[in-house]
Amino acid sequence: MKKLLLFAIGIVACGGNVFDGGDAGHDAGSTYCPTTPPASGSACNDPQLYCEWGSDPNLSCNTIGQCTGGQWNIQQPYGVCPTPPNGSDCPSSFASVPVGDHCGALVGLSCEYPQGFCGCSIGSGGPYPEDAAAVATWICDSPEPGCPMPRPKLGTPCSQDGLACDYSSCSLPSGASLVCQGGAWQNQPYGCAL
Repeated sequence: MKKLLLFAIGIVACGGNVFDGGDAGHDAGSTYCPTTPPASGSACNDPQLYCEWGSDPNLSCNTIGQCTGGQWNIQQPYGVCPTPPNGSDCPSSFASVPVGDHCGALVGLSCEYPQGFCGCSIGSGGPYPEDAAAVATWICDSPEPGCPMPRPKLGTPCSQDGLACDYSSCSLPSGASLVCQGGAWQNQPYGCAL
C-alpha cells in the first residue's frame, strides 16, 4: 500500500491527445504516448510525460512510463496481476452490491465489474485496524457526475478540462484519482488518511 501511495502522489499522464508509436514525425511542443512501452533508458523528448499501457482495470497492474531527463523510466506492474476473476463471495453484478452494508469477514475482498470495482473495505487508505471485520462495509467506485465508468486509462483523450474523477482512491486497492488536463486523463495527486 505504501508503494501505491507514493506512486499515486506524483503521476501526471500524457499531456496531449496525439498518440503514436515513436519520435518520428513528433511535433515540437506536443506530447504523446507511444502505442507500446519503450525500453527503460531509451530516449524521449517530453519532460514530465507519463503514460499507461495494459488492459487491466487495476492501475497497479499496468505498465507506467515517465519521460525524465531525456530518458524513459518504465515501471512494471506491481499489483496482484492479472486481476483475479470474481469469486463466489462477490455479488453477481455491480448493481447488486449492497453499498454501505456491513460485510464483516470479507474485508479486503475486491470485485471487478464492467462498470468498475467494488469491495469490502474500511474506507480509508490507512492500515486495517484490528477490528476491521467489525467496521468494514461494501464500497463501489462512484466518481462525480460526468465521469466515465469504468476508469479511463492514463493518457487517453478527454474533453472536459478540469473534470476530476475519484475511483475509490483511498478505499480500494484498485483505486485511482484522475483529472482531465490538456485533453488527456492524468493521474491526480492525492493523499489518504493514515
